Amino acid sequence: MRVYEAVDQMQRAMTFHRNRHSTIAGNIANLDTPGYKPMDLERLPANSALNAGSMARTDDRHIAGGDSAGGGAQARTVLDSNAMQSADGNAVNIEREMAKIDANRVRYSTTSDLVSRRLAMLRYAASDGAG
Repeated sequence: MRVYEAVDQMQRAMTFHRNRHSTIAGNIANLDTPGYKPMDLERLPANSALNAGSMARTDDRHIAGGDSAGGGAQARTVLDSNAMQSADGNAVNIEREMAKIDANRVRYSTTSDLVSRRLAMLRYAASDGAG
């Protein structure tokens, strides 16, 4: 795997986790909304039919296509089917949402650390080890 491909993959992972954080935060914000069903994000496989609209690189010299978030649709929003409804029809469980947001934070932080280390290694290599 080329260095820029690894950084691109990590960028897509960070974008996914950032968007998932927003989705889960929206669930928490609607904790008291009657009838609200919690949402979550689901990663899509790279060769998914939903990703078919993204542009393919046919030559290594081409610039990567896709949206500004790093290359086409990487996730889709889904209803959280494991949630139990309360009497008013709201299915948000604050403990469950906080656990999801914490796990998502750890994944984002880990990916961010990996990107920082990869870029530090590239900076070191680019300076011929004189850094």
